[in-house]
Amino acid sequence: MAVKLIASDLDGTLLRNDKSISEETGKALEKAREAGIYFVPSTGRALEAVPVEVMALPGVEYVITSNGAAVYSVSGGTRIYESLVPAEAVDALLEISMPENMTIEVFVKGISYTASDHVKDPARYGATAFGIGYVKKTRHPVENIRKFVKENREHVDSFDFVCGDPQALDTVKKEVREKIPGVYVTSSVSHLLEIGNAEAGKGKTLLKLLKLLEISPEEAMAFGDADNDLDMIRSVKYGIAMKNATEHLKETAYHITDSNEEDGVAKEIYRMI
Repeated sequence: MAVKLIASDLDGTLLRNDKSISEETGKALEKAREAGIYFVPSTGRALEAVPVEVMALPGVEYVITSNGAAVYSVSGGTRIYESLVPAEAVDALLEISMPENMTIEVFVKGISYTASDHVKDPARYGATAFGIGYVKKTRHPVENIRKFVKENREHVDSFDFVCGDPQALDTVKKEVREKIPGVYVTSSVSHLLEIGNAEAGKGKTLLKLLKLLEISPEEAMAFGDADNDLDMIRSVKYGIAMKNATEHLKETAYHITDSNEEDGVAKEIYRMI
């Protein structure tokens, strides 16, 4: 069957390491648009943190954000689907004990919030050199993040634990999976533990969008590089892993393309259309 929709992760996939979009990728997406193919950015980022350059790419009418917690219509400027973290799960997440070098962040109505000290010193919580600037640019600081989360417990798209200590995150991950029902647990980078509704995840949400557009999974392609892309590339016929993807993702993929620094997405689009 001909491909009618292409979904792609952003960081480490569509975007180069400097977070730019290559000229070749832009050309490939224009070719896809001319062929009548939807292009759907699918990201762990909150809507507000999606680069404007991505939203303006050819063929972008829908965007999946917060690891599948929400779908937005770009032309309509509206949220057309959401799968929020259950309020009871939010309460339980706040009860989990954390070491001093761990903090939390929360996405509410397409905006990212975190503790003020996280924004002041992202490196303390495991941020990379790029991540430091990214946190400062995209996260809204809150003096009392726990109070803020409690006040917005019924509107949480995604809840994240942030820590540079992998052992500490593993301990929290185990506790969340054992004690808190109704949630989806994943990770896009090593210092983040990302938690959403069990009915969210990029894959499940992509399938809902495909149904809305009357496109079958056999007519869709998806690109990813990290574990939070696993269910998405499994959900469609043409699930493509980047050369720079995790080994787990590569083992799952239909095909492996070149890295995000080598126009891997563009090359695979040309190959398929």
